[in-house]
Amino acid sequence: MTSLLRIRIVVAVFFLTVASLSAKAQAPAADTTEWENEALKLRLFYPSDLVKGDAAQVMQDGHLALFGISGAADPKLVETTRCLRPLLLLELPRAGAPQTTSTQPSADGGTQVTVTPAVTANILLAELDVECVIAEHESASTSLLGEMAEIVNKVPGMKSIAQPATYTIGWQKVHMAAAQGQSQTAAAGSQPSGLSQLYTMGLSTNWNSHLLVWYFSSNSIDTLNRITKTTVRFGRDQAAPLYPLSIGNATR
Repeated sequence: MTSLLRIRIVVAVFFLTVASLSAKAQAPAADTTEWENEALKLRLFYPSDLVKGDAAQVMQDGHLALFGISGAADPKLVETTRCLRPLLLLELPRAGAPQTTSTQPSADGGTQVTVTPAVTANILLAELDVECVIAEHESASTSLLGEMAEIVNKVPGMKSIAQPATYTIGWQKVHMAAAQGQSQTAAAGSQPSGLSQLYTMGLSTNWNSHLLVWYFSSNSIDTLNRITKTTVRFGRDQAAPLYPLSIGNATR
């Protein structure tokens, strides 16, 4: 066997190995569904019990209608979010009654009634239109990414439960903020159902000249931690969880 032939065999084996590893990296984990945007060179692998909703419906009358943001209640939040362009909305479909009621004897001989709401959850991926921001504010703030993630802390009735932070997914820098509270919540396109406990997280990043923002929300802290483990693949990088850690309940 000549040296040239050996080199060709080694190169061929190398590329076959790389191709195999790449294919494994792209394969979704069990119980996840793949979503891809070719223009963004972005892939998500989200929990399969979430279903796609109409992303356009989260923008109502020019403002973001999500986890309690309303034009009448907070015009400043409306101004901040009106330049968001929704790309993907994922929701946990509701099965059965909106809440369940259980009773048990209390220490004083009476009856204690516990009302447990059905678990809700959603994920919104949106792009911030920088030209829209510049048109409205004359200049785009250099802290836009942090500000977009921290919107979750500014919704009336919500309070931060984690110090806003930055971390990396591979080489990609990501901003994070998380909040907990009681906000006027409603499913996209419906009327608010009243005050309920809510947990939210905002993530933002500048990927490939696109300012992307993810908003997660759920009335269950365990569910929030589960959906934030949605994995993302930026370009040819390895897929990794959007937020690898867990957020705790501030009331515990």
